Amino acid sequence: MSLTQDLIDRLSSETGRRLADLARQRRKQALARLTRHFVVVTDDGITTRETVFDQPPTLGQLIDRVGPDVFVVAVRMQRKSLRARVRQALAAE
Repeated sequence: MSLTQDLIDRLSSETGRRLADLARQRRKQALARLTRHFVVVTDDGITTRETVFDQPPTLGQLIDRVGPDVFVVAVRMQRKSLRARVRQALAAE
């Protein structure tokens, strides 16, 4: 009798972990669709420029886009407007 209950408990907890992992992955995908990532960089310490990414950039992507001789000043995320999200959804179809 306890073997059956142990098996049920183990399968139940394993299913719970899998569902939590799946939910975490889907949340990350949803946030990626809803946000833009802004990286503010400077060459000389006085003037800054902003670069926009659809996903959080890796260091390699950042260097490819802005060059190796810049300093990162700030990184921020901003939600896309509803209009931009609708445009993105229509373009995907």
